[in-house]
Amino acid sequence: MGKKTFWPYGLLIAFLLIIGASIATVVISSDHPVYEDDFYFDSYQNVENNYNEIQKQQENFNKLFKIDFENKDLKLIGSRKIPIYTISCNSYIANFKIESLEKADIQNLKYEILLTRPHTKKFDQKLQGQIKQGILSIAFPSKIEEGRWQLKFKLIENPQTIGFFSYELYAK
Repeated sequence: MGKKTFWPYGLLIAFLLIIGASIATVVISSDHPVYEDDFYFDSYQNVENNYNEIQKQQENFNKLFKIDFENKDLKLIGSRKIPIYTISCNSYIANFKIESLEKADIQNLKYEILLTRPHTKKFDQKLQGQIKQGILSIAFPSKIEEGRWQLKFKLIENPQTIGFFSYELYAK
């Protein structure tokens, strides 16, 4: 009687596990692509190709305007001290004070506003805002789910002067 060895079966099992893990990685990553970060309201490729220009636009904006979120319910979370603002999940209005640093006209600012969950695009909503007397008011939907949200917006004075902003929110 010959000795039975397990190593050929072990190699076959390891090979099949590697193939299975590779397929699982492809399936999972196709559902959660990295390039869908929408902080700059543009595709990953456009942001990558124009990143220096985007930074210059932000720098120009910061020279002309200062933005302050009028929400004092702030907590710093984690080792990086990420600011998270607590909001109501039942009809909330976010107010941002816009201060002109060099007599730039606040009323002529254009904006794009996005409310999103950090882990999915399923709940993304483009919101409307209104600028009155130096305050950008953003009305949230009448009911949002409890939990973590992100409010992202860009303010545009002209093509060379654009500000990008993102705020972490916790609805309860």
